[in-house]
This record gives sequence, C-alpha cells and structure tokens, in this order.
Amino acid sequence: MEPLTLGIVVLAGMLVVVLAGMPVGYALLGAGTIGYAILGGWSQALTQIGLALWDNGTNFLFIAVPLFILMGQVIFHAGLADDTFSVAQRGLRRLPGGLGISTVVAAAGFGAVTGSSVAAVATMGNIAVPEMVKRGYSEKLATGSVASAATLAILIPPSVPLVIYGVWSETSIGALFIAGIVPGLLLTLLFALALMTQRGQYPAVSEASAPDPRSRSAMFIGVLTIAAVAVIVIGGIYAGIFTPTEASGIGVLVVLVLPAASGRLTLAALRAALQETVRTSAAIFLILTGGVVLSRFLVQTRLTDAVVGLVAGLDVAPQVVLLALVVVYLVLGAIMDTFGMLILTLPLVLPITVALGYDPIWTGIYLTVLMEIAMITPPIGLNVFVLERVTGVPAQRIFAGVWPFVVASLMLVLMLIFFPGMATWLPNTMQR
Repeated sequence: MEPLTLGIVVLAGMLVVVLAGMPVGYALLGAGTIGYAILGGWSQALTQIGLALWDNGTNFLFIAVPLFILMGQVIFHAGLADDTFSVAQRGLRRLPGGLGISTVVAAAGFGAVTGSSVAAVATMGNIAVPEMVKRGYSEKLATGSVASAATLAILIPPSVPLVIYGVWSETSIGALFIAGIVPGLLLTLLFALALMTQRGQYPAVSEASAPDPRSRSAMFIGVLTIAAVAVIVIGGIYAGIFTPTEASGIGVLVVLVLPAASGRLTLAALRAALQETVRTSAAIFLILTGGVVLSRFLVQTRLTDAVVGLVAGLDVAPQVVLLALVVVYLVLGAIMDTFGMLILTLPLVLPITVALGYDPIWTGIYLTVLMEIAMITPPIGLNVFVLERVTGVPAQRIFAGVWPFVVASLMLVLMLIFFPGMATWLPNTMQR
C-alpha cells in the first residue's frame, strides 16, 4: 500500500473507532502505532511510543497543564466560584436579564482561574441554573446560557488548550494567553447581548436580589482569590515577570493560601481537587502521547504535505478556507473532545493557516473559538451532556437554548477572519 493511501486509511479508521465510542487517547495512540507498524515494523512503532512518552514527560512547559487544572479544581471544591456569581448578581441585577448576565460574567471570571470548560459548566450548572429557573427564566435559556458561557474558560487565559497548542506549534504560550484577552472579553459581551435579546424568556422586571446567607467578608475571600490569580498570572506574563509555567505555580500557591487561611479550603476539598487533577491530567497526557505518534506517522506518509498542497492550490480566497474549517470543527466536535480535536487537526491546520499568511498566535485563538462552538453544538456537544448530568435537564432542551450563543460565537469567528489584528495587537505590546 502506498504511504499516502495508508495515511488516509489509518486516519479514517481512527475516526470510525472514535465514533464507535473508543476514548480519543486510545484511538490516537492505537492508530499511530498500527500505522507505524505497517509502514516500518513493530520495532519502529514501539520506538516512537517511547520517544513520545519521553518528549511529553520531560517537557518543562507541560508542567503548567496540571497546575492550571489544579487551580480550577481548588476554586471549585472550595466553593469560591459561588462568591463570584453572588457578587456579579448583586452588581448586575438592575440590567434586563441581569441574573443571566451575571452568570456569563461569573463564567468569564471562573475562566480566568481555570482552563477547563467542563469544570466551568459543572460549577456554573450547580450554582446558576436552579437560581435562574427559580427567578422565572425559561429552562431553555438558563441551561443554554450556562453551557455556552462555560466555553469562555478555554479562551480567557489561562487556557489549557492554548498551553498544548503553544507547545506543539512552538508558539509563545504567554503571547497566546494575552491574545485571548480581547476576543474573550468581546465574546463575553456578545453572550450578554445574546441573552438580553431573548425577551420573553426572562422576567420583564428586574429580579430582586435574594439575601445571601454568607457574610460579605466570606464572599470577599472568594472574589479576592480569583481576582488575585487573574491579576498575578496574566499581569505577570504580560509584564514579562515570569513564564506561564512559573505563573501556574504562583497561581496554585495563591488559591491554596488564601482559602486555607480563611478556613474555606478543607482537607476533603483539597483531596477531591487533587484526585480530579490527576485523572484529568492523565487523560490529557494520553491524548498528547497518542497525538504525537499519529502526527509523526502522518508526516511519514506525506499526508500533511498533500493536504497543505491541495489547499494552497485552490483558487479561492483565504477567508473561504477559514470558513470551511468551521464546518470541519463542527463535524469533529460530534465525535471527540477539545483536546482530541486540537491534537488531531494541528499537524494539518497550522501549516495551512501559515501558508495563507496568518500568524500562529492568531491561529491558536481562531481554533480555540471553533472548539468552543463544537462543544455546544449537536449531536454531541460535550458541555451540553455534562450540564445534562448536573441539572437533569434533557440535552435536547439545552441544545435548543444554545443557538443564539452559537450565532454570537460565529460573529466572533467572522471578526477574527476579517480583522486578525484583534488577536495579535495586544501580544505585540507585551514585554517578552
């Protein structure tokens, strides 16, 4: 079999087994191993697995991944995200749909301390959905806004997918984090506007702020912790004081010390946070290892060069190619999670966007927004099914509520395509 044909067959087979229900990490590793075994023998295949494990396991930059995950888990298990929601609710209650907007704002704030969209949707689903429904919001709007707003966690820094993208593309992770700020804030605003325009699905009068049993000082600790992490991590990276890996360690220290000093972080909460961090980090490491093996195999078959050459030879505007990627990611989002999509597509998509004249920093932000959309669209939007487990609301009803927010995300996609400086301007001003 010709190497190029073999690459196509192995890639198609990998997608089939993922669609059949195999975890993405195992599918990536299995496809790459079998492909290498057919191409060069089992000795070469096993050697590539060993090299991939060594490369990922000894990469200093990857230390940031479990540390950023731990930051979010500590915030979640210590109950500090509740404080952000309560403060946002008090401050925005007089706006039309103020409770819903406070949910979007709180999700953005939670995204500033964790790079996990799944953690955000699980947290905000428990906090915001019951409160919104109790105050007269339709179940469709309440769940749709939470599922969508949680995607902000992988765009607003720190972002675990951007860490992985930066390592793989050899792009500055600090620059990627700073690049996500403007699009992230803009998408937060677009989500708030999308919620406000859905009159009739939330109370016509301002919702009264329910008395909060917690003291203001207790809530202050939660908001202070999240604000301190955001300012120290992002501000420190922007000013060139420390690297993203160093920032992740400092961020963990802050989220451990402040809640522990106030009695908010118990041993049981810390144990739960550590256990979830280990599980999530191990799953990501398996996906990364499988992705390295598969991508190196695809390079050997020259499939990557063939795809790039095919796209470069098309007589269409670059914007048409970028819009076609939207369709590709929506399809992939039906069969795999965020990290699977990123690892599978990077070897093919990054060379294409660079050939079209787009900056790798811009590409990282653009792909992240596409992954956000894929996480809330049917048939298998990961955030939707996590929220279904958390709230018990049927997935079909949640999917019905996400479409206004999908439209808002697509508006951001168009802005990024036609105004790429939106993502590259701020990184160009930072200290490196």
